[in-house]
Amino acid sequence: MTHRFQRLCYMFTAVVGIAIAGFGPFDGPARAAGLPTPLESAFMQTPPPLEATATPAPSGTLLKYSGQILDYRDGYAFFTTGDAFRVDPSVKISDAASGGPTQLVPQTRMFARASFDTGNGAIVELALSKAKLADEAAYQSIKKFAVVLSTPAANPDLTFGGGFNGKGVPVTFEVEVPPKTPFSDEIFLATDVSGWSATAIRMDRIDALHYKATRSFASGTKLLYRYTRGSWQSADVDQNGLAMRPRTLIVKNADYRVVRDVVYAWQDENDFDSQNGSAIPTPFNPIPFNIPPHH
Repeated sequence: MTHRFQRLCYMFTAVVGIAIAGFGPFDGPARAAGLPTPLESAFMQTPPPLEATATPAPSGTLLKYSGQILDYRDGYAFFTTGDAFRVDPSVKISDAASGGPTQLVPQTRMFARASFDTGNGAIVELALSKAKLADEAAYQSIKKFAVVLSTPAANPDLTFGGGFNGKGVPVTFEVEVPPKTPFSDEIFLATDVSGWSATAIRMDRIDALHYKATRSFASGTKLLYRYTRGSWQSADVDQNGLAMRPRTLIVKNADYRVVRDVVYAWQDENDFDSQNGSAIPTPFNPIPFNIPPHH
């Protein structure tokens, strides 16, 4: 019995040795095809699953903020806070109530629940609603993702550092109008680049006292502008009812720009309006009449 066992062990050792050396009876076709032999395949290490080696997502968490949209264009979502946030190219637009598809589109005055990827700060989902949504994340928690933080200054001081690259920069003009402004009137932005047409750019209403308009200008553009209600007889004037110089904006290299202004009075509504018979020339306002600005 012992002799037979020893003989079997010897035969097994011989077969294994031949197979490892590549001379097994079933190795010929595998060798010819450039494939591993059956025995080699048995000893090959199985590669790890794809999930174990794939790069993890930049963030596994979402931060949801509810607010009102000011504008939506060029890969950015602008909220009435005045800040711009980048939107993921594959952003999901959904219905805030059901979570499913929606016929609503992101636009001025629409309410939205924005889901931010905390890894890169981009908005990956916008859930839309015509009604105000309940607050979720605090504004301070998503403010750090803003492309350009809003500023309380209407026209911040401009510094000239480096050259302009000529790249198009979306600029949002947001203006607060006087409470006396007729609700049915429209507000326009007149600029020197539009030949001072009093109705060049119609602004969208945000609420009873606030309007906005977004346009793209090449970096390096020097823009002169004023606000009107459709004519130069209803143009903006300063706090004293005097004719004012056009506002100035120099478009710097940036991803996005917000400009906030306040109209204190309209020419046809202030107490010094010449059409009311009360405007008289003074050393401070020698021509108290309605004329388009000069540039």
